[in-house]
Amino acid sequence: MKRLFCLTFLFCLCGLPQAGADAPFRWTTIRGRIVFDGPAPETTKLEITRDEEFCGQFALRDESLLVHPSDGGVKNAVVFLRTRQTVPVHPSYAQPPRQTVHLDNVQCRFVPRIQLLRTGQTWEVGSTDPIAHNVAVYARRNDPFSQVIPRNEPLRHTFSRPESVPVRIDCSIHAWMRAWLVITDHPYAAVTDEHGRFEIARVPQGTWPFRFWHERCGPLTKLHQAGQTRSLKSGIWKLDLSDDILDLGDLTVDPELLKP
Repeated sequence: MKRLFCLTFLFCLCGLPQAGADAPFRWTTIRGRIVFDGPAPETTKLEITRDEEFCGQFALRDESLLVHPSDGGVKNAVVFLRTRQTVPVHPSYAQPPRQTVHLDNVQCRFVPRIQLLRTGQTWEVGSTDPIAHNVAVYARRNDPFSQVIPRNEPLRHTFSRPESVPVRIDCSIHAWMRAWLVITDHPYAAVTDEHGRFEIARVPQGTWPFRFWHERCGPLTKLHQAGQTRSLKSGIWKLDLSDDILDLGDLTVDPELLKP
């Protein structure tokens, strides 16, 4: 009788639905806005110390903090899901994406300043300037490298591992040039636009840790939301995704946190 009970129990257990890659998921869209608390600071003029004849004609300015003058939106803040768990991915996202992510050297600037890249996706670095540029990639989990990028000879590279923080990109020839690369093994990342807005669509529901980051300070460790202050260790906020839309509203950043 005892053996029969055990066999019956195992049969019933095996018949239960198991969570896994084929289990059904519901999905949430996250949106919000990163806002500077105070008047928008002016960008400062950069000191050009190399190739002055060419680079000096563009009146280059420090773009490490860009705040919209009318609504205080912080451009180029990053929000991305940061976990070591396998993240279920909505079927609408390609695995990996086929399109190439392109970084250009234009008028002695990296364009764009912040990029999102999936592991296995092709990253291409080119130059339209008539002078030589270098790309120095300070990756941590992937192999770092540094290479000169001649005009009309773009570099192509893929990364096999996600990075826990955005990767700094420098030009070793022109010290003021900088960009950042956000490398993830899932599609759940966003960069804020000129008004500080971000949106991440079709995130699997559940409780997931998201990292909030800005190049001036690294992790955003304090955000003000609807009169409340949220302290985020290492910039991580565990978001509870249980509805179709999660609107975080305005998330205000103290000026002290974004000082150069």
